[in-house]
Amino acid sequence: MTTETVQNLARLRLLVGVLGQKNHASWWDCSFLTDAGLESLDYNFPRAPFSAAFSATIQAAKRLHDERIGRTGVTHLFRLESELEMMVHRSAAGEGLEALKSTSLERESLMRELAGLGGSEIDSPEGPVQVGDLSHASTDRGLAQLARHYHAGFRLGLRVLPYFASKRP
Repeated sequence: MTTETVQNLARLRLLVGVLGQKNHASWWDCSFLTDAGLESLDYNFPRAPFSAAFSATIQAAKRLHDERIGRTGVTHLFRLESELEMMVHRSAAGEGLEALKSTSLERESLMRELAGLGGSEIDSPEGPVQVGDLSHASTDRGLAQLARHYHAGFRLGLRVLPYFASKRP
C-alpha cells in the first residue's frame, strides 16, 4: 500500500463525512465539519478542533454503515482492517492533517474532488452495495470504486453504502 493511497483514503473519509452530514445529504445526524461545528468544538478542543470534528464525524458515519452493512466478514470506508485503519488514522492526524484542513467544505467543491477520486461516473442502487472482496479494500482500484459509488449516491440523492466482503467459498 502506498502513502498516496493511505492519504487518499483519509481524504475520501473527509469528503464523504462532510457530504453525509446533516447540512448536506443528512445521512448521519451531525454537523461537526461546518463553520459552526468547528467553532463550538474550538471551545472544548482548542488545540485540535478540526481533528475532534473529523473523528466525531467518522464515528457517526461508521455507526450508520455498521448498522446497515454489518461488521462480520465486511469492511467499508469507515471500518477498515486494523493495520490499514491505523495507517489512515496516522495520515489524517499527521502529515495529511494540513491538507485535510485546507479542504473547502462547499458541496460543489467536495463533489468535484470526490468525482476526481472515482474517475468515471456511475449510477448506483440505494443501500449497501458490494464493490469487491476484502483484498480490494486497500488498493487504488478499491478506493476508486468507493468514491464512484459515494459520488453516485450524493449526486442521485440516494444513501449508497459501498463495502467489501469476504470471498464466498
